[in-house]
Amino acid sequence: MSDYKKVMNQVRASEEFKSKVQKEMMEYEKKVKRVLMKKISLLVGSLVACAVISVVVLSNINNNGALDLTERIVVDNSGPAASAVVNIDGVITKVGEDGLSFKLDNGIEVVVTDETELGIDGPTAPPKEEQLFEPTFRVGNLIGGFTEDTSADPVTAAVIYTNWNFENPIR
Repeated sequence: MSDYKKVMNQVRASEEFKSKVQKEMMEYEKKVKRVLMKKISLLVGSLVACAVISVVVLSNINNNGALDLTERIVVDNSGPAASAVVNIDGVITKVGEDGLSFKLDNGIEVVVTDETELGIDGPTAPPKEEQLFEPTFRVGNLIGGFTEDTSADPVTAAVIYTNWNFENPIR
C-alpha cells in the first residue's frame, strides 16, 4: 500500500481533476448508501409482514371454538327458494287408463288433477322448453313432485316438477 501512495504522490494532477474525482466518489458513496438502505428497509418490511402473518395464524390456531356465523345469517322470506320439497320420487311402472294416474317403483300411486302444477315456475326457473318435462306420463319416466298428504292412497300431486325419460326422451 505504501508503494501505491508513493506513486500517487508523485503523480501531479490538476486541482480540477482532483475535484471531479472527489465529486464522483461522493456520488458513488451516496448511491451505495441508498442501495444499502433500500435493501435494509425491504428486509425490515419483510420481517414485519412475516411477524404479522404468524401472529394471525397463531391466533387462529389457538382459537379451538367453532366459528359462529348465526348472527350474520339473514333470512329473506320474500326471496326465491333455492330448492323445492320433493316427496313424490320414483320411476313410473304403470300408467292408468286416464293417463293422469300412475304407480311408481316405490309403490306410491299418484293422481294428477287439474289443480296440479306442472313444471317449475318462479323467477329462477329455467324456461319451460329447457325443463325436464314430457307432455305425457309413460312407463320409465322419472317423476319428481310434491304432495300435501303423503299418507293418502293414492296421493294427489300438488306439483310435478320432473317427468322425464332419460333413455328415450320425447318433447
